[in-house]
Amino acid sequence: MQGRIDAVLENFVFPIPLYAGDTLHVFGAPCTFKEVLTMYHDASLNAGITKITPRILANGLPVNGYSNVWVEWDHLDAQGTCLKTSQVHYVLRYDDAARSPKIELIEYIEQAFPEVSASYSMTKIA
Repeated sequence: MQGRIDAVLENFVFPIPLYAGDTLHVFGAPCTFKEVLTMYHDASLNAGITKITPRILANGLPVNGYSNVWVEWDHLDAQGTCLKTSQVHYVLRYDDAARSPKIELIEYIEQAFPEVSASYSMTKIA
């Protein structure tokens, strides 16, 4: 929620496929995905969200350089009340040259802001 979107972008491999509902979106470069993260950040602020905290539900072991992780992201207001929750599945890629794994695929199972993903088509996807 601190608006450090450029720092967040460093955690992804591009192009990055993102499944939201029944729709696949592919973002070919960090600049296009930055638009999406900015929309999500703005929607969160407009909804009164001041903090987003993760809960890892399941974490697979790396196999052939890849693993899966399922996370619930609780969206909290200033009083700590959970207003919304997202459930997300990530595929992580492990690269010997990187200090930590990077996200190679995102799948929203539950969306806190489905209206944001509906507007992805307005971004420059490829």
